[in-house]
Amino acid sequence: MNAPPKVFVSHASEDKQRFVLGFAERLRAAGLDAWLDRWEMLPGDSVVEKLFDEGLAKADAFIVVLSKFSVDKPWVREELNAALMKRVEANLKVVPVVLDDCRVPEALSTTLWERIEDLSNYDASFQRIVGAITGRHEKPPLGTLPAFAQPGAVAIPGLAPADDRV
Repeated sequence: MNAPPKVFVSHASEDKQRFVLGFAERLRAAGLDAWLDRWEMLPGDSVVEKLFDEGLAKADAFIVVLSKFSVDKPWVREELNAALMKRVEANLKVVPVVLDDCRVPEALSTTLWERIEDLSNYDASFQRIVGAITGRHEKPPLGTLPAFAQPGAVAIPGLAPADDRV
């Protein structure tokens, strides 16, 4: 059995109660091993060692919660910078989640983000985020081509099979 994906959740402390704790609990309930500072760090721990050597180093995915509080926080910036380097070096999945009408960092300008307007009702967004981490796409199955469009379906007397392509 494969281990569940480890997901580092970067955020500002101001967002912890209003969104991050419930969101991280939902990630865990969905089978994703969410790494949250409150759950992983104890008094006396080295912040740098816990965040970077344990949390980010072992992460398969990195969620950065962007808000009016987090975009200018030095720790969130450091975590994002480390995650972007790991994205280049080790193919880390970086998923920006935007809560407020805030400035998205330039380094994420070419990355598709998920905007959450209603912090109490975001089921569709949550499913998209889980899908991004697990590689599941919400794409309907491909049907069968109509008979007239299938190769060799229409034979025209006197023409070679490839002639009907013109």
